[in-house]
Amino acid sequence: MKNADMILDQVDVVKLDISIWTSSKKLRAEDLVLADGSRLPPEDLASLGTKKTINPDKLKEFNRIKKEAERICLESGTRFIGGFANPRTEISRITQELDALSKKFYQERDLFLASYTADTEEWIRCHAEFGDAIRRAIEPVGTVAAKLRFDYVVFRVTKPEQEESLERRALTMSEQLFREISQDANQIIDRSFVGKDSVTVRALNGFRRIRDKLDSLGFLDHRCMPVVDEIDSVLDLLPKSGPYNGVVFHSLFRLGLLLSDPEKIKRHGSGLLQPDTVIDSDIELEDDLDDQIISDADSTLADENIVQQPVLEITTDTEDNDLGEQPEVQIESDVDDLPGFDAFLAKYDSSKEDTVTQEPLEAAEPFVPSDALLGLVENVLGSLVDDVQVTAKAVTQVADVTPVESSSEDDLEDIDDDDLVEAEETAESTDFWF
Repeated sequence: MKNADMILDQVDVVKLDISIWTSSKKLRAEDLVLADGSRLPPEDLASLGTKKTINPDKLKEFNRIKKEAERICLESGTRFIGGFANPRTEISRITQELDALSKKFYQERDLFLASYTADTEEWIRCHAEFGDAIRRAIEPVGTVAAKLRFDYVVFRVTKPEQEESLERRALTMSEQLFREISQDANQIIDRSFVGKDSVTVRALNGFRRIRDKLDSLGFLDHRCMPVVDEIDSVLDLLPKSGPYNGVVFHSLFRLGLLLSDPEKIKRHGSGLLQPDTVIDSDIELEDDLDDQIISDADSTLADENIVQQPVLEITTDTEDNDLGEQPEVQIESDVDDLPGFDAFLAKYDSSKEDTVTQEPLEAAEPFVPSDALLGLVENVLGSLVDDVQVTAKAVTQVADVTPVESSSEDDLEDIDDDDLVEAEETAESTDFWF
């Protein structure tokens, strides 16, 4: 917040002195005719109101000129201690426009006074039954002329020592500015946006006036210039000609809503409210959270569902015509040796088990379980609770396969298709059983 002395040093105050005769006179009891014999309430209970001595439409131009003078002072300024505080650089323009408006005012006054008597007589004829009441209230032309006045004064304000009230008013000048901006924006919305789906260039002129006012009074509050930048960013992207509808219409409507609330203006100027970036950042944040949740869920599921599957690898040595050892079923396993299982294998006698015999082939050798196969058996036994008998039966079923050799390539294919399939089926049935 700026110092009050710095603010007052950059502004001059324009005070309008415009007086308009209203033709309103107090209504008296003798102005009313009560034919039914009823009586009026006493003055301390009720007021009779006012009466007009001339057609009010004759005074409309004076009221319009007064509003135009206020608009000139508010174009780059804001209300302050009964006048309009404006940047010192704008005073020359304001005084020139007010001087031109003053000439027009007095021209209208001369025309009005010239027809004043005729207009009052016409008003009496329109209300003949109250003619006497009107005539009693008619003022002379000279008196009316004195009450139609247009003037202004420009002055500077300095803060006396130990004066807090003026400092307080100076520091709250920006609050008044934001209220005036919101009033102008609400008028634009009501006039150009509500109930419509397109706007004309006239609506843009209203936004430009708001923009210029904030720009000229930017020294009052640091929150003014970000709002000016927001207006510029919206207006600069518009086509050169209207009407404006669709996306452009909604962009202007959104800008009007932002400017229609003093609190939103201040929040936006402070950087706390960024309509586009806030929405985009919220969407990106939600997407990031969703991706993170999915990623964490996938990681958790992966950790919980890791299963070490045994890998079957069949190797065949066919470099020579002589068939060497039968292919071994190698099973990779990381399972540690089962305690006490080596002792069990040492006592195990496979000769007592039934074996499947076949015609002897060349270099036929008995089947010897590999370390990999024993590892698979150990893995199976690890899932049981010290059931030795069941373990022995499972080992017997696995060891009950007698491999054979063939002297020809065709016999080798038969062994692969039959015996190995039988071994795989035995392993699968064992896995399903435990």
